[in-house]
Amino acid sequence: MKWNVWHLPSSRWLSFRSWGRRSTAEEYRDLLIEEKKFSEEEIEVSRVFPMLEQHGTVLMKLQPSVIWKCAMDDFERREHNKQADVAGMKPYAFHRKHVEGAESANDIIRAAIADPEIGQRSAKRDTRLLYSDVELLKEALR
Repeated sequence: MKWNVWHLPSSRWLSFRSWGRRSTAEEYRDLLIEEKKFSEEEIEVSRVFPMLEQHGTVLMKLQPSVIWKCAMDDFERREHNKQADVAGMKPYAFHRKHVEGAESANDIIRAAIADPEIGQRSAKRDTRLLYSDVELLKEALR
């Protein structure tokens, strides 16, 4: 997945091109701070999902209640998967490591907040979407 520089106030990418390395995107961010006089608080280096890069906007934002429901469903799936054979297992929405170590749905969300990168690197698109906004995960706990 590629990297780009996101401008928080305008909710848009600052470059028409993304880079394969985070360090290259960070160099571009530093250049923007130096030459264009952006403040460090208003820009950040973020992973770029292909659709977001193509359109430059947030494709979809989940509601906190949906995130909490996904955690509840994963907690129930875990119980099902303990008794199912390999063919009958259901995939988790959250990262397996966070689901297996949890004692409740809220524990799943707390683990996601503590370690979002593991979900952001997931091969599953829905898992990446769940982990894409840590502030939204925090709202789901309330």
